[in-house]
Amino acid sequence: MMRRLVLLLFAAVILLPPPLRGEAAPGTVLVVHSYGRDLSWTEELHQGIVEAFRQSGERPDLRVEYLDMKHRLAPDYLDRLGALLRYKFRGVAIDGVILSDNGAFDFYRRHLSSLFSDVPVVAVGYNGSIPPLPPNVHVIPEELHLERTLDLALRQNPGARRIRAFHDGTETGRAVEEEIRPLLVAREGRGISWEIRGCASLAEAESALGETTEEDILLLLAFSRDERDNRGVTPREVVGTLSLVAPAPLYSPWTHFLGFGTLGGYMLSPRNVGYTGARYLEGLWRGQAPAVLSRAVDLQAGYFADYAVMRRFGLDEGDFPPGTVIVGRPPSLYERHREILLVAAVVIALLLVVIALLMGALSRKNRLLRHRAELQSLQKELLDAQEETIDLIGDAIEGRSHETANHVRRVAEVAALLGEKRGLDASDVELLRRAAPLHDLGKIAVPDAVLSKPGRLSDEEFEEAKKHAAIGAALLGRSRRRALQVAALIAGQHHERWDGSGYPRRLAGEGIHIMGRLVAVADVFDALLSRRCYKEPWTAEAVADYFRTQRGRQFDPDLVDLVLNDMEAFLAVRERFPDP
Repeated sequence: MMRRLVLLLFAAVILLPPPLRGEAAPGTVLVVHSYGRDLSWTEELHQGIVEAFRQSGERPDLRVEYLDMKHRLAPDYLDRLGALLRYKFRGVAIDGVILSDNGAFDFYRRHLSSLFSDVPVVAVGYNGSIPPLPPNVHVIPEELHLERTLDLALRQNPGARRIRAFHDGTETGRAVEEEIRPLLVAREGRGISWEIRGCASLAEAESALGETTEEDILLLLAFSRDERDNRGVTPREVVGTLSLVAPAPLYSPWTHFLGFGTLGGYMLSPRNVGYTGARYLEGLWRGQAPAVLSRAVDLQAGYFADYAVMRRFGLDEGDFPPGTVIVGRPPSLYERHREILLVAAVVIALLLVVIALLMGALSRKNRLLRHRAELQSLQKELLDAQEETIDLIGDAIEGRSHETANHVRRVAEVAALLGEKRGLDASDVELLRRAAPLHDLGKIAVPDAVLSKPGRLSDEEFEEAKKHAAIGAALLGRSRRRALQVAALIAGQHHERWDGSGYPRRLAGEGIHIMGRLVAVADVFDALLSRRCYKEPWTAEAVADYFRTQRGRQFDPDLVDLVLNDMEAFLAVRERFPDP
């Protein structure tokens, strides 16, 4: 019984259709970052974009531009850079644009929007109110949820009577100030005063922190620029400087401040911001983006805490919400002795596997002796599954070439009907019906750009497309199954012509096997009557005229006569298997 279940599961896996996809994987994505790679926020955000595409399997080519706005703020800098990028990307095929932070978003609207007006654009890390946007531009706002960090700080510091927040006075810093101000006002009723300082330099922030006390709640907001020295500052430099003079824990809404002296909070992860932006762009490609937007926003942040800072201020994991990510925690017993424990686990697992194999072998032997009839029944099920697999493969190949699944069914039925009229015996007609759906198997090796081209193929593209006949014959010819041997013959000969001008072997007349001649007629008959990306469907009269002109040239004249003498019977096949 167990063997039967295993085989049934195996057959079920083989028969499952491939996962549905939207359009083919995009070729190129332009990523525009507001800042430079020296800013850890930007670097981690970019890694999140790369990770999202790697996990999803899209793997587009990434063209990356860094505006470096923490270091370059001259009035004409962005205008010059905009002109350069418009020149650089004019005529370049771009399938999507990702913008990180407000600077890149504003830069796109001013300098690049006309160049990429028909390309899906996703902006991440955006602070402030969102202006009216064209339909191709989508903004995932930077949801800091500052109230969660404030509430966490108030729970951990019940005696606090003042909240003091600091930022660098940049556009981002002012935007965060506007976001947190109403939250602080709402907490005035609890007897808590507050102050927000926009500091023009790191030294000014250091001096301001020196005036705080242990009873204050300290919030480090956006701080990435020192205006006095006209330079960007790193998270390590900012936190390393301020945490030395801060008498109380420093809370922050961004994870890139972790590891240098901040305690934590409900923090936005730049890696998650980039990750959700890339996934949202993939949603736009598949028409699913609106359904995933709210989840994309939620996934950007979570609770984080620094283990060393927790110990410094006498806090433990119980002081944080469940699920808080603790960074810098000392390795556990397992982590310290992982290699030894893994070796022991592997040895035990191998012993269990040997025992299980021995028991399984004994059990299989007993079942084989008792259930011969069940195995015979299962063999029939597997043979039926083989026939269904042929149908599924045919459907999949036609789907890849953007033809309907019913095309292969109609080709098989038209070929079988023509075979009956030609005088084939019943067993050969059924064999033809089973093998015909695989006539275009070789298309798996033809590039999508050729299969999907809406116009006439170039000579080079046509030569590439013609390879599918020989490839299909070679692939199917490896099997010893009679049905697949016939399918190999059909795949290799259904593009040969009666006059010898076909491909791939330039066979002529009765040198082309009857199975190949039958499918050649059936394939062209249905294709002409069907809509394709490069043509509209022909009328039945036009198809009949075409076959008359190709009688004795492209097709076996006897087969053409059979079709023309009973067109109604062959047209009835389309009514039985219409396109969706």
